[in-house]
Amino acid sequence: MEKKHKLLTFYVKCLVISLPVLLLVAFYAYKDPFMVLRSYADYDHSWVVQDEGAVAWEKYKQQRRSCHYDSFVMGTSCTKAFPCSIWQRHINGHPFRFFSNAEGLGDVSLKLEALEEQPGQKIKNLLLVVERSFFEKESAQGGIMHLMPPEVTGKSWASYQTEFLQSFFYPKFLVPYLKYAFTGYRDPKASGVFYDDLPSRDRVTNEALLPEEAEIKRLGERYWQQGEWNSESRKPRETSLAPRVLGERQIRMLADLQNFCERHHTNLKMVIGPNYQRERFNPDDLDILLHIFGPQCVYDYSHDDRFIDFHDYYDMSHYRAKVGEAIMKEIYGKR
Repeated sequence: MEKKHKLLTFYVKCLVISLPVLLLVAFYAYKDPFMVLRSYADYDHSWVVQDEGAVAWEKYKQQRRSCHYDSFVMGTSCTKAFPCSIWQRHINGHPFRFFSNAEGLGDVSLKLEALEEQPGQKIKNLLLVVERSFFEKESAQGGIMHLMPPEVTGKSWASYQTEFLQSFFYPKFLVPYLKYAFTGYRDPKASGVFYDDLPSRDRVTNEALLPEEAEIKRLGERYWQQGEWNSESRKPRETSLAPRVLGERQIRMLADLQNFCERHHTNLKMVIGPNYQRERFNPDDLDILLHIFGPQCVYDYSHDDRFIDFHDYYDMSHYRAKVGEAIMKEIYGKR
């Protein structure tokens, strides 16, 4: 009898110890902060930073039949400088920004495979916005900011959800999120947990909305006197040469991409964007891209002297929409 009592006491203690964790799991399931447990009609008004690729896929699935998407913007975060509303003027199609966080070649390849499997999906236009780091990532990325849903990756639903649940328990997320959930306070020091502005994307095209432009209009020159901008960072920079990045595996994947475009009669434009660091894309790598895709598809702006002024940038990693608009006029012809 005493042995049974000790066993019962042990179970009770285990329950008491695990109760906070169980309550947090229940709270997570109820709140679904990453918006991955359930489907939503609105993915664009959550203050919690989302997995952009997963959000884009859900929006694409929900609206593909009514919006007839057949043209896709993919690539790095600088895709935000290429608004679908402007791109549509240059193409005969229905655009969608299919963006993933810090996207790489492996991520794009995976998404194109998923699009190809969708019944009746046309891919008339593909605008790839790239930089050197894009080609370095030849494998699809993991982690909750990069994972695509199971129907894209082929991985199990359980492993997908486990990644998000584990990340929920990371103190850097859990503490500021709980404070926000119960008080409404978004800690500005909680980097990467909350968006600065809402909505963050257009509902239909998924193009990035740009609060920076309103901030520039409001502050004028003072915009480039805050944050990482200072007198030193605003000084003109010398051009440097990027190291080679294209190896055998990337070249095979790029050849597969070219074959994909040929199968789907896709009008591909690959833009190697300007960068404030003035790092010139390696000419040997550029020659490989030109050989695979042709000069009508590949455009190198990495060391274009027209886009070196700090006024052309939101920050030292992202050029402004006016730069993207100027590039689109050139590569598609003025309209």
